Amino acid sequence: MATGNRYLQYLQKIADPDTCRYLTKIEFLNPDDTVAYALDGTYKRGYGFADSRAFIQSGTINISLNNGQRRSASVRLANLDNAFDYAINKLWFGRRVRLSKGIVLDDGEEYYIPQGVFYLNSPKTGWKPNSRTAEYQLVDKWAYLDGTLFGNLENTYEVSVKRKENPDGSFEYTRPNIFSAIQEILNLSIYTHKKTAVYAEKIDGMTPVFTNYYNKYPITIPSYTDNDGKLIPEQKFYMCEMPKTVTTAMGGTYAQVLLDLNAILAGWIGYDSAGALRVDASADDLNDSEKPVMWNFTKNSKTFFGLDESVNPERVYNDIIIWGESVDGSRVVGARATNYDPQSDTNANLIGLKTYVESSDVNYTNEQCKALASWYLKRKTVLQKSVTISCSQMFHLRENNLVSVLRSDKPNNPIEKHLIQSISIPLSEKGAMQITATAVTDFPNATVVSMDEFLNAG
Repeated sequence: MATGNRYLQYLQKIADPDTCRYLTKIEFLNPDDTVAYALDGTYKRGYGFADSRAFIQSGTINISLNNGQRRSASVRLANLDNAFDYAINKLWFGRRVRLSKGIVLDDGEEYYIPQGVFYLNSPKTGWKPNSRTAEYQLVDKWAYLDGTLFGNLENTYEVSVKRKENPDGSFEYTRPNIFSAIQEILNLSIYTHKKTAVYAEKIDGMTPVFTNYYNKYPITIPSYTDNDGKLIPEQKFYMCEMPKTVTTAMGGTYAQVLLDLNAILAGWIGYDSAGALRVDASADDLNDSEKPVMWNFTKNSKTFFGLDESVNPERVYNDIIIWGESVDGSRVVGARATNYDPQSDTNANLIGLKTYVESSDVNYTNEQCKALASWYLKRKTVLQKSVTISCSQMFHLRENNLVSVLRSDKPNNPIEKHLIQSISIPLSEKGAMQITATAVTDFPNATVVSMDEFLNAG
C-alpha cells in the first residue's frame, strides 16, 4: 500500500476514535541508528530483547516549542524477565531509543508515526511479588549537547572569522558557514572530542535539516575605522555566514555554541520527531495564520473533548529591547520592538510598557537586532493567553503548526486558529492527549526601530 494512501487512511480512522486501536512502539537503536530490537504494548508479539515477554505498560510523551530541548518522555515497562534492567550488556549509558505512536488501519496493517529519538535516563526498577517493572525518563538528543548526558566543553570553543590584509591595503575575510559550523559540532567524537568520520562515534551522526532561507539574504556592514585606526571598507556577505567570531568559554556546553550560532540567525533550533536536528527560519513564521491547519475541532467532533482557557499576565511582555555590539566591538547596536497595536489587548498604550531586555555580543547589527526583537515580541506576547485542548489521540500534529476550533460557545460561531506550543500524548492505549496552543489573532503588529532611531527621536 502506498505511504500516501496509508496516511489518508490514518487521518480518516482517527476521526472516529471509537473504532481506533492505538499502538505504541519503542525501538532500541544500535550505534548506527539501525533497530536492534523493539517493544510494543503486548508481550504476545514474539520479538524484543532475547524474546523477552516485556511490554510497554504506560508513559507519556511531552513536546514543547523551544530552542533546544523539545521532547521528553516517561515509559514504564512490564519487565517480566529482567531483560530491560539498566545494566551493562542490557540497557546502559548512551542507549538511544525511538518512540512511535500509531493505529491499526481498517485492513489490519499497523501505521506508525515517529514521535522522537531519545536517550535513556534516570532508570528505576520495581519488584512486587507478582510483577517486575522498569521505568525510564527519556530525554531528546539535545541532552548530548547541553551537558545533561554529554556536551561540556573541556576547552574554549571558537567559531572564528579571519581577516587578512593584502599588500594593496584591501582585506580578505574567511567566514565560516553557520550551518557548517553546527555540523562540525555534531561530527565531534564523544570519545576524543575531535572530528570523526565514524557514524557511531559522533555526537550525532544523523544528517541535520537546515533551512535555505538565510542563504539568499545579503548582509551589509558599512565601512568603519577599527581599533587600530584602519579604515575597514564596506563588507557584504550572506546571512548564513559568520559576521563575527563567536567564543564559548571552557566549562560551557556545545548547546550554548549552537544557541549562539542560531541567535545570529534569529532562528528555531531543536530536534524533530524523526530525531534530526533542525534549524528553521523564525522570520518565515511571523505570519502564522497562513500555515496549513493540521486538524479542525468542532463541538460535535468525536475527537474533541473540550478546552480550558488560561491567562498568564506575569508572562507577557509588550516591549522588547535587544542590545549587541558591532563586529569590531567598537559600537553599540540594538533595536526595540513595542506592541502599540490597538487591536491587541496587551498594547503599551493600554497597559503600559512591560519591558524585556536582552544583551549579547552575538548580536552584530541594528537590522539583526530588529529581527530578533520582532520575533521575541511575538513569542512573549502570545504566552499571555493559551488554550489547552483535550482530545482523542492523534500523532501527526507538530509544534509550531496550527489547529482550529469551531467556537460554538461564542456569538457567530467563529473558527479560531491556534498555534501549537506543546503536546502531551499518553503511551497507553486509553487516555486523552493535551494540546496547549495560542490564538494567531493574539500576535500583534510590532513597531520596530533601531536604538539609534529611538534615541534620536528623543
